Amino acid sequence: MKVLVTGGAGSLGRAFLKTLHEHSVCVVDSNEWAVAEAQGLFPRVEFILGDFADVNLEPYDCVIHCAAYKHVDLGENNVDAFIQNNVVKTLKLFKELHRLRTPFLFISTDKAVKPINAYGFTKALGEKMALVYGGSVGRCGNLLGSSGSVIPIWEQAIANQQPIPITDERMVRYVIEDVDASNQLWYEFLNGEKVIIPKCRKERLLDILATVLKRHGYEKASDYNPGVTIIGLRPGEKLEEELEWI
Repeated sequence: MKVLVTGGAGSLGRAFLKTLHEHSVCVVDSNEWAVAEAQGLFPRVEFILGDFADVNLEPYDCVIHCAAYKHVDLGENNVDAFIQNNVVKTLKLFKELHRLRTPFLFISTDKAVKPINAYGFTKALGEKMALVYGGSVGRCGNLLGSSGSVIPIWEQAIANQQPIPITDERMVRYVIEDVDASNQLWYEFLNGEKVIIPKCRKERLLDILATVLKRHGYEKASDYNPGVTIIGLRPGEKLEEELEWI
């Protein structure tokens, strides 16, 4: 198949490039630095630096729509931009794919379940739009180590021997490795599933931190001398996300 991956230079997009190695794949992404880096890692993949809303969709057998504005705190202060990208342009994409009868998979997030922030609301609308226009929805937890996630922030703090920032010790998250997510999503999509929720692990933030510290030779958090700093929840954050509406 010829597959278009929007936002394919991002963390999950790159995981899909590994999952789709047997197919002809094209990526469209507006992040210049990420495209330049991904192009070196995936020389067999075609890359378009640009906006997913401007791509000619006719050549593709299916589309995986990963592209989105996703940083929760940014969304709280830039609601218009999040609506324009995650809803308005995404709706245009889905309508055109429906017209062409092209199957598509919309990548969503646990923040779309009972949303309390702009990002979550736009993703909840995206899920509804995808299903209305005949697509499938893949709803994921947090990708371990993805851009904008907390793990790279912790890694940098450890490298610089600085205190590690933690929002709240009570925080719990659903987590999954990126390629594990892409493999599950692609398999279920090919099997015709409409709402796909990959199997994620439910972990406390402190347990995730303990795993990161062990990679750096610290058996427990108390062994890390710069210590941990509690910074509190950011605007729009929950203590615990959910993967399903109950």
